[in-house]
Amino acid sequence: MFDWGDLRYFLELHRTGRLLAVAKRMNTTHATVSRHIDNLEKGLGTQLFVQHTGGYQLTPAGQALLQHAEAMENTALLAQEVLSQGVSPLGQVRIGVTEGLGNGFLAQRLGGLLKQYPGLEVELVSVPRFVSITNREADIAITLEQPSADLLISRLLTRYRLSLYASPEYLHQSPPLRNREDLSKHQWIGYVDDLLFSQELMFHHSFCRHPQVIFRSTSVSAQQQAARAGVGLAILPNFVGACDSQLQPVLPELFIERSYWMSARRELHRSVRLRLVWDYLLALCEQEQALLMGGGVGRTESAPE
Repeated sequence: MFDWGDLRYFLELHRTGRLLAVAKRMNTTHATVSRHIDNLEKGLGTQLFVQHTGGYQLTPAGQALLQHAEAMENTALLAQEVLSQGVSPLGQVRIGVTEGLGNGFLAQRLGGLLKQYPGLEVELVSVPRFVSITNREADIAITLEQPSADLLISRLLTRYRLSLYASPEYLHQSPPLRNREDLSKHQWIGYVDDLLFSQELMFHHSFCRHPQVIFRSTSVSAQQQAARAGVGLAILPNFVGACDSQLQPVLPELFIERSYWMSARRELHRSVRLRLVWDYLLALCEQEQALLMGGGVGRTESAPE
Protein backbone atom coordinates (compact mmCIF):
# COMPACT_ATOMS: atom_id res chain seq x y z
CA MET A 1 0.00 0.00 0.00
CA PHE A 2 1.20 3.57 -0.57
CA ASP A 3 0.76 6.94 1.14
CA TRP A 4 -1.90 9.02 -0.63
CA GLY A 5 0.14 12.15 0.11
CA ASP A 6 2.85 10.87 -2.25
CA LEU A 7 0.47 11.48 -5.16
CA ARG A 8 0.89 15.25 -4.76
CA TYR A 9 4.58 14.87 -5.52
CA PHE A 10 3.82 12.47 -8.36
CA LEU A 11 1.51 15.04 -10.01
CA GLU A 12 3.93 17.92 -9.56
CA LEU A 13 6.85 15.95 -11.00
CA HIS A 14 4.71 15.02 -14.00
CA ARG A 15 3.81 18.70 -14.54
CA THR A 16 7.26 20.21 -14.09
CA GLY A 17 9.55 17.35 -15.10
CA ARG A 18 12.20 18.44 -12.59
CA LEU A 19 12.85 17.52 -8.97
CA LEU A 20 14.14 21.00 -8.16
CA ALA A 21 11.08 22.62 -9.72
CA VAL A 22 8.81 20.44 -7.58
CA ALA A 23 10.85 21.25 -4.49
CA LYS A 24 10.51 24.97 -5.15
CA ARG A 25 6.76 24.80 -5.75
CA MET A 26 6.19 22.69 -2.63
CA ASN A 27 8.71 24.53 -0.44
CA THR A 28 10.85 21.50 0.30
CA THR A 29 14.07 19.87 -0.93
CA HIS A 30 14.70 17.78 -4.02
CA ALA A 31 15.76 14.90 -1.75
CA THR A 32 12.34 14.98 -0.10
CA VAL A 33 10.62 14.96 -3.49
CA SER A 34 12.75 12.03 -4.61
CA ARG A 35 11.91 10.14 -1.41
CA HIS A 36 8.16 10.56 -1.96
CA ILE A 37 8.45 9.29 -5.53
CA ASP A 38 10.52 6.30 -4.37
CA ASN A 39 7.95 5.51 -1.67
CA LEU A 40 5.14 5.63 -4.23
CA GLU A 41 6.97 3.36 -6.67
CA LYS A 42 7.79 0.87 -3.93
CA GLY A 43 4.22 0.91 -2.68
CA LEU A 44 2.87 0.19 -6.16
CA GLY A 45 5.68 -2.16 -7.09
CA THR A 46 6.38 -0.45 -10.43
CA GLN A 47 8.48 2.33 -11.95
CA LEU A 48 6.47 5.48 -12.64
CA PHE A 49 9.13 7.77 -14.17
CA VAL A 50 12.16 7.55 -16.41
CA GLN A 51 14.73 10.33 -16.43
CA HIS A 52 15.77 11.90 -19.74
CA THR A 53 17.88 14.93 -20.59
CA GLY A 54 14.64 16.91 -20.84
CA GLY A 55 13.47 15.85 -17.39
CA TYR A 56 11.33 13.11 -15.83
CA GLN A 57 8.73 11.45 -18.05
CA LEU A 58 5.98 8.99 -17.17
CA THR A 59 6.31 5.30 -17.88
CA PRO A 60 3.22 3.39 -19.12
CA ALA A 61 2.48 2.57 -15.48
CA GLY A 62 2.79 6.26 -14.62
CA GLN A 63 0.38 7.16 -17.41
CA ALA A 64 -2.11 4.64 -16.04
CA LEU A 65 -1.84 6.16 -12.56
CA LEU A 66 -2.11 9.75 -13.81
CA GLN A 67 -5.84 9.71 -14.55
CA HIS A 68 -6.70 8.34 -11.12
CA ALA A 69 -4.34 10.73 -9.35
CA GLU A 70 -5.86 13.73 -11.12
CA ALA A 71 -9.37 12.54 -10.28
CA MET A 72 -8.41 12.30 -6.62
CA GLU A 73 -6.88 15.76 -6.72
CA ASN A 74 -10.02 17.21 -8.32
CA THR A 75 -12.18 15.61 -5.64
CA ALA A 76 -9.96 17.06 -2.91
CA LEU A 77 -10.09 20.55 -4.46
CA LEU A 78 -13.87 20.47 -4.70
CA ALA A 79 -14.20 19.21 -1.15
CA GLN A 80 -11.90 21.99 0.05
CA GLU A 81 -14.03 24.59 -1.69
CA VAL A 82 -17.31 23.21 -0.30
CA LEU A 83 -15.92 23.12 3.25
CA SER A 84 -14.49 26.64 2.96
CA GLN A 85 -17.76 28.23 1.88
CA GLY A 86 -18.74 28.93 5.47
CA VAL A 87 -15.48 30.83 6.09
CA SER A 88 -14.92 32.52 2.74
CA PRO A 89 -17.68 32.36 0.13
CA LEU A 90 -15.32 32.78 -2.80
CA GLY A 91 -11.53 32.57 -3.13
CA GLN A 92 -8.87 32.74 -5.82
CA VAL A 93 -9.27 32.15 -9.57
CA ARG A 94 -6.34 32.21 -11.96
CA ILE A 95 -7.03 33.19 -15.57
CA GLY A 96 -4.45 32.23 -18.18
CA VAL A 97 -4.77 34.35 -21.30
CA THR A 98 -2.79 35.47 -24.31
CA GLU A 99 -0.89 38.71 -23.87
CA GLY A 100 -2.99 40.85 -26.20
CA LEU A 101 -6.35 40.06 -24.62
CA GLY A 102 -4.97 40.03 -21.10
CA ASN A 103 -3.05 43.32 -21.19
CA GLY A 104 -5.08 45.14 -23.80
CA PHE A 105 -8.62 44.19 -22.76
CA LEU A 106 -9.19 42.20 -19.56
CA ALA A 107 -6.83 43.94 -17.12
CA GLN A 108 -8.82 47.18 -17.19
CA ARG A 109 -12.22 45.45 -17.19
CA LEU A 110 -12.01 43.02 -14.28
CA GLY A 111 -12.59 45.70 -11.67
CA GLY A 112 -16.36 45.36 -12.02
CA LEU A 113 -16.16 41.67 -11.14
CA LEU A 114 -14.03 42.34 -8.05
CA LYS A 115 -16.34 45.11 -6.85
CA GLN A 116 -19.34 42.85 -7.29
CA TYR A 117 -17.72 39.99 -5.33
CA PRO A 118 -15.38 41.42 -2.65
CA GLY A 119 -14.34 37.95 -1.48
CA LEU A 120 -12.96 37.04 -4.90
CA GLU A 121 -9.27 37.18 -5.85
CA VAL A 122 -8.21 37.07 -9.51
CA GLU A 123 -4.75 36.22 -10.85
CA LEU A 124 -4.25 37.20 -14.49
CA VAL A 125 -1.47 35.20 -16.15
CA SER A 126 -1.02 37.24 -19.33
CA VAL A 127 1.83 35.90 -21.46
CA PRO A 128 2.66 35.43 -25.19
CA ARG A 129 2.04 31.67 -25.05
CA PHE A 130 -0.63 29.16 -24.08
CA VAL A 131 -1.20 28.60 -20.37
CA SER A 132 -1.94 24.99 -19.45
CA ILE A 133 -4.99 24.03 -17.40
CA THR A 134 -4.02 20.37 -17.28
CA ASN A 135 -0.72 21.35 -15.65
CA ARG A 136 -2.57 23.55 -13.11
CA GLU A 137 -1.06 26.78 -14.46
CA ALA A 138 -4.57 28.28 -14.52
CA ASP A 139 -8.17 27.55 -13.55
CA ILE A 140 -9.57 29.17 -16.70
CA ALA A 141 -7.65 29.46 -19.95
CA ILE A 142 -8.43 31.71 -22.90
CA THR A 143 -6.73 30.55 -26.09
CA LEU A 144 -6.71 31.17 -29.82
CA GLU A 145 -7.59 27.57 -30.63
CA GLN A 146 -10.22 25.25 -29.19
CA PRO A 147 -8.65 22.76 -26.75
CA SER A 148 -9.23 19.08 -27.46
CA ALA A 149 -8.36 17.47 -24.10
CA ASP A 150 -11.09 15.20 -22.71
CA LEU A 151 -10.68 16.62 -19.20
CA LEU A 152 -11.67 20.12 -20.33
CA ILE A 153 -14.93 21.87 -20.99
CA SER A 154 -14.63 24.68 -23.53
CA ARG A 155 -16.74 27.13 -25.47
CA LEU A 156 -16.33 30.02 -27.87
CA LEU A 157 -15.71 33.18 -25.85
CA THR A 158 -15.87 35.66 -28.70
CA ARG A 159 -14.88 36.45 -32.24
CA TYR A 160 -12.66 39.49 -32.70
CA ARG A 161 -11.09 41.47 -35.50
CA LEU A 162 -7.58 42.62 -36.28
CA SER A 163 -6.79 45.61 -38.49
CA LEU A 164 -3.83 47.62 -39.71
CA TYR A 165 -2.50 50.48 -37.59
CA ALA A 166 0.36 52.93 -37.88
CA SER A 167 1.53 56.18 -36.33
CA PRO A 168 0.60 59.48 -38.04
CA GLU A 169 4.33 60.25 -38.33
CA TYR A 170 5.01 57.03 -40.23
CA LEU A 171 2.10 57.60 -42.61
CA HIS A 172 3.14 61.19 -43.24
CA GLN A 173 6.66 60.27 -44.36
CA SER A 174 5.82 57.03 -46.22
CA PRO A 175 4.36 56.31 -49.69
CA PRO A 176 0.61 56.90 -50.03
CA LEU A 177 -1.71 54.12 -48.86
CA ARG A 178 -4.81 54.17 -51.03
CA ASN A 179 -5.51 50.46 -51.54
CA ARG A 180 -4.24 46.92 -50.89
CA GLU A 181 -1.71 47.10 -53.72
CA ASP A 182 0.12 49.93 -51.94
CA LEU A 183 0.84 47.74 -48.88
CA SER A 184 3.83 46.04 -50.51
CA LYS A 185 5.63 49.41 -50.60
CA HIS A 186 5.58 49.75 -46.82
CA GLN A 187 7.49 48.52 -43.79
CA TRP A 188 5.81 45.97 -41.55
CA ILE A 189 5.93 44.86 -37.93
CA GLY A 190 5.20 41.23 -37.06
CA TYR A 191 5.83 38.09 -35.02
CA VAL A 192 8.95 35.93 -34.99
CA ASP A 193 7.75 33.17 -37.30
CA ASP A 194 9.65 30.22 -35.81
CA LEU A 195 8.56 31.19 -32.26
CA LEU A 196 4.84 31.44 -32.93
CA PHE A 197 2.83 29.61 -30.26
CA SER A 198 -0.23 29.40 -32.54
CA GLN A 199 -0.73 29.22 -36.29
CA GLU A 200 -3.65 31.62 -35.76
CA LEU A 201 -1.02 34.38 -35.50
CA MET A 202 0.14 33.90 -39.08
CA PHE A 203 -1.93 36.60 -40.70
CA HIS A 204 0.40 38.97 -42.60
CA HIS A 205 -0.32 37.35 -45.94
CA SER A 206 -4.01 37.96 -45.43
CA PHE A 207 -3.18 41.60 -46.09
CA CYS A 208 -0.11 41.54 -48.32
CA ARG A 209 1.48 38.74 -50.32
CA HIS A 210 5.07 39.93 -49.80
CA PRO A 211 5.20 42.17 -46.73
CA GLN A 212 8.56 43.80 -45.94
CA VAL A 213 8.76 42.87 -42.25
CA ILE A 214 11.62 44.86 -40.73
CA PHE A 215 10.79 44.39 -37.02
CA ARG A 216 9.62 41.21 -35.31
CA SER A 217 8.71 40.44 -31.72
CA THR A 218 7.04 37.61 -29.82
CA SER A 219 5.10 40.29 -27.92
CA VAL A 220 2.07 42.09 -29.35
CA SER A 221 2.70 44.87 -26.82
CA ALA A 222 6.19 45.36 -28.27
CA GLN A 223 4.68 45.46 -31.76
CA GLN A 224 2.26 48.14 -30.60
CA GLN A 225 5.11 50.19 -29.17
CA ALA A 226 7.11 49.82 -32.38
CA ALA A 227 4.13 51.05 -34.39
CA ARG A 228 3.84 54.04 -32.05
CA ALA A 229 7.51 54.81 -32.71
CA GLY A 230 6.90 54.93 -36.46
CA VAL A 231 8.63 51.68 -37.41
CA GLY A 232 5.88 50.57 -39.79
CA LEU A 233 2.47 48.95 -40.14
CA ALA A 234 1.24 46.66 -37.36
CA ILE A 235 -1.64 44.17 -37.34
CA LEU A 236 -3.34 44.69 -33.99
CA PRO A 237 -6.61 43.58 -32.43
CA ASN A 238 -9.15 46.37 -32.71
CA PHE A 239 -9.55 46.39 -28.94
CA VAL A 240 -5.87 47.43 -28.77
CA GLY A 241 -5.34 49.62 -31.83
CA ALA A 242 -8.64 51.50 -31.74
CA CYS A 243 -8.02 52.54 -28.13
CA ASP A 244 -4.50 53.87 -28.77
CA SER A 245 -4.53 57.62 -29.41
CA GLN A 246 -1.00 57.42 -30.86
CA LEU A 247 -2.10 55.13 -33.69
CA GLN A 248 -4.56 55.46 -36.52
CA PRO A 249 -6.26 52.81 -38.65
CA VAL A 250 -4.94 52.06 -42.12
CA LEU A 251 -7.30 50.89 -44.88
CA PRO A 252 -10.03 50.07 -42.34
CA GLU A 253 -12.03 48.18 -44.97
CA LEU A 254 -9.42 45.41 -44.63
CA PHE A 255 -9.44 43.20 -41.56
CA ILE A 256 -9.31 39.56 -40.43
CA GLU A 257 -11.36 37.69 -37.86
CA ARG A 258 -10.12 35.28 -35.22
CA SER A 259 -11.63 33.56 -32.17
CA TYR A 260 -10.93 33.29 -28.47
CA TRP A 261 -11.88 30.05 -26.74
CA MET A 262 -12.39 29.67 -23.00
CA SER A 263 -11.85 26.39 -21.16
CA ALA A 264 -11.71 24.91 -17.67
CA ARG A 265 -11.39 21.47 -16.16
CA ARG A 266 -14.72 19.67 -16.08
CA GLU A 267 -14.58 19.10 -12.33
CA LEU A 268 -13.72 22.69 -11.48
CA HIS A 269 -16.46 24.01 -13.73
CA ARG A 270 -18.80 23.03 -10.89
CA SER A 271 -16.95 25.49 -8.66
CA VAL A 272 -18.94 28.54 -7.54
CA ARG A 273 -16.02 30.97 -7.78
CA LEU A 274 -14.95 29.67 -11.18
CA ARG A 275 -18.48 29.82 -12.51
CA LEU A 276 -18.79 33.47 -11.43
CA VAL A 277 -15.64 34.40 -13.36
CA TRP A 278 -16.63 32.24 -16.34
CA ASP A 279 -20.05 33.89 -16.62
CA TYR A 280 -18.59 37.38 -16.12
CA LEU A 281 -16.11 36.91 -18.99
CA LEU A 282 -18.87 35.72 -21.31
CA ALA A 283 -21.09 38.68 -20.41
CA LEU A 284 -18.18 41.10 -20.73
CA CYS A 285 -17.29 39.98 -24.24
CA GLU A 286 -20.93 40.12 -25.27
CA GLN A 287 -21.20 43.65 -23.92
CA GLU A 288 -18.01 44.76 -25.70
CA GLN A 289 -18.85 43.32 -29.13
CA ALA A 290 -18.74 46.78 -30.72
CA LEU A 291 -15.09 47.10 -29.72
CA LEU A 292 -14.10 43.48 -30.34
CA MET A 293 -15.73 43.34 -33.77
CA GLY A 294 -15.80 47.04 -34.67
CA GLY A 295 -14.10 48.70 -37.60
CA GLY A 296 -13.93 47.56 -41.19
CA VAL A 297 -16.54 46.71 -43.76
CA GLY A 298 -14.64 44.08 -45.71
CA ARG A 299 -12.86 40.86 -44.94
CA THR A 300 -9.60 39.20 -45.93
CA GLU A 301 -9.30 35.53 -45.04
CA SER A 302 -6.68 34.40 -47.56
CA ALA A 303 -3.68 35.81 -49.33
CA PRO A 304 -4.60 38.28 -52.05
CA GLU A 305 -4.05 37.44 -55.67
